[in-house]
Amino acid sequence: MSGPAPRGGSQGRVGIVEGWELRQNKKQKKDANSGAFKGLVFVVVALVLITVGGWFAARPVMGPALTGLFEESPGIVNLPVVSDLLAAELSDRLNAPVANGDREAEFVIETGQSVDAISTNLVDQGLLTDEVAFKYAVVTDRVDELIKAGIYTVTPPITPAAIATRLAGDPDPPTPTVLLDMRHGRRIEQHVAYLQQETEQTDLELNPKEFLRLVRNPSTDLRKQYKFLSKAPADNSLEGFLFGGAYEVPIDITAEELMHQMLGKWDKANSKYVTQAPKKGYDFYEALTIASLVEREAKADSDRAKIASVYWNRLNPKVNKQTGGLMQADPTVVYATDSMALEDINVKKWDKYHFWDLLGEADYSTVNVPKKYESFQTYQNPGLPDWPIVTPSSKSIQAALNPATKTKNLYFYACPDADTHKFARTLKQHQNNINKCN
Repeated sequence: MSGPAPRGGSQGRVGIVEGWELRQNKKQKKDANSGAFKGLVFVVVALVLITVGGWFAARPVMGPALTGLFEESPGIVNLPVVSDLLAAELSDRLNAPVANGDREAEFVIETGQSVDAISTNLVDQGLLTDEVAFKYAVVTDRVDELIKAGIYTVTPPITPAAIATRLAGDPDPPTPTVLLDMRHGRRIEQHVAYLQQETEQTDLELNPKEFLRLVRNPSTDLRKQYKFLSKAPADNSLEGFLFGGAYEVPIDITAEELMHQMLGKWDKANSKYVTQAPKKGYDFYEALTIASLVEREAKADSDRAKIASVYWNRLNPKVNKQTGGLMQADPTVVYATDSMALEDINVKKWDKYHFWDLLGEADYSTVNVPKKYESFQTYQNPGLPDWPIVTPSSKSIQAALNPATKTKNLYFYACPDADTHKFARTLKQHQNNINKCN
């Protein structure tokens, strides 16, 4: 397979390789005339050698010289005698398969790409070993005038002649796509539930269970590939690093390909914050975890830095005497209860589950969770939860690294149907805010 490329790209013609057709400057004309002259000389010498010793006697000498001359000036194939001599020299090579050409293979032709560049790329991909035979097939069948940009699939046996024949036809039809809404503020299991729904309602072929496996247990090689993953504990999932947004993807995209797209976009959007964190005195993974709480809590952008400051203040012994180091974050408790519930539900039914439902009139401080989720019971256990609860937006990450901590607020409350929160330093002020709302 070739590297990533746009599917169903432009259908523009590929440029004709230099030296095969019209030349556009004096140097090219000089080279062309030189090639034509050498070709005529070769014809004369060939006729003499064949007359004296016959083709089979002359071939060991003439064959390499002829192919070398063809590489320099492919246009000589149109000269008398030369075309027959080249055909005899290259006929066997045209249909010689490459050693690893036992499987269907795909390659990409870019708009404006020359035949020389195409040939080089095919060699790099292991689909071609004999460039001379390939170029001969292209020029003799005038394939260079037919090649279009796009994706091509060639089936075994993969030979120079087979590739040239494939290029004479149209590119593969564009792969149908589907638009995925992998929005910010979702936890991994929500992404999986959404992908499950898409596989049932669209032609998406991706395996949601495979996506879940990959992002819950990222490999060591994956962690090395993306440097920012080193900020997370080795046993943690990719929660917090799956960039949210709209993804237009081919229907046959794999779970691994989608994961890489999401990680790549996260890197592009947020790598600067990884660098900024230590300069601002923060551990980045802790800031990412705070940002995930901000993402779940904030409705208005103006509240993000204020909410971040509340959570940082609750972790700060200098100002958190009233809360005793407890973050008291409702979303973390709901995250834990959702996690427990999902363990008893088949993945294929996750798309029917209602995520982030509040616990009604329940007292969050009395909700019990198993040991593996105890860090998320932030009404009972001080400190941060063990990992982010969602992938936050860049705005929330920025807020976590630039919190409004000078306010020393420890509480916030949103009135019903309000987009902004009321903030308070003391429990008494906080209770007054609640009373005013109600």
